[in-house]
Amino acid sequence: MTVYDRVMFAKPPSDCWDRSKALDGVGGDEKFLNELAGIFCAACPMLLKSLEESIAAKKLFSAAETAHLLGHAARNLAATGVMEGALTVEMMARRNELDDIGNALHAIRQEAGRLVDALAEFKSGRSGLPAA
Repeated sequence: MTVYDRVMFAKPPSDCWDRSKALDGVGGDEKFLNELAGIFCAACPMLLKSLEESIAAKKLFSAAETAHLLGHAARNLAATGVMEGALTVEMMARRNELDDIGNALHAIRQEAGRLVDALAEFKSGRSGLPAA
């Protein structure tokens, strides 16, 4: 199932990242994970805007690098959908495959939006998930 398929069969925001895996990735430090979530929420809109502008201007090296950065930021949060979407956009840009890059960008925007919503819930303590 592709990122686009997952967006089309919309899952609840809490399904877009693996909190337990992300917490393991930071050595169980809930406070640090909360900080990472905040950094991602602040940086994500800027990265998506940069990605969109790079694609529109056909600056494919910049698009690939931005997608790569977004994917690594999502990896820190065990957010598979954003990681996969970013990798797809990165590879399309590196291969100069522009035919479907707009659809891939749309899918990653949707998935990233879900992730930001889920992280905001996590940061506010409203995620409904048990404390780790």
